[in-house]
Amino acid sequence: MIDFKVLYRIKKNAIKSIKSDSDGQIIDDWRSKVLFILIYYILPVVMAVFPWIFCVTLSSFSSYITTGVSIFTGLFFSLLLNISAKIRIEKQNENVDIANFQAFKENMRQISDITLYIIILGISAILVILLNSVLKFELIEIELCFTSIVIFILMRYFICLLLMLQRFFFVLRDEIKNIL
Repeated sequence: MIDFKVLYRIKKNAIKSIKSDSDGQIIDDWRSKVLFILIYYILPVVMAVFPWIFCVTLSSFSSYITTGVSIFTGLFFSLLLNISAKIRIEKQNENVDIANFQAFKENMRQISDITLYIIILGISAILVILLNSVLKFELIEIELCFTSIVIFILMRYFICLLLMLQRFFFVLRDEIKNIL
């Protein structure tokens, strides 16, 4: 059974991870907060208006979106498995530096939180596309609504992808710093 509370908690944890630095501390800088609001909330809304302006419908490009999102979502499932395996391996290392391991574990937790949320966004986009394909609306306004919803979801999907890449940068930076 689908527990929507868990899905909401995944979203909440992902947003908390996005708003945190690589040490897990919430970033309190006002510029970062404004940038987050602009990128995470306002940009997807602005992009969701474009189908109405240019009269772009979801049926014209839904196969491309479905293929791309499906491939990426499958890759993210395998990423989650690799993260847990990597933490287990590092935990069993006898020569592990506890402080470095805790930082590594925090970064991996943030990446997994964001990855889980990206998977939810990908599944949501595919479901909306599937609904649009199955129902085949006669009114273009309804299809434009579905198009706007998918574009909104996809914008958040891509934004979270970029933010997850930022987390990987932090992990690599910390790992290289520990080696050198």
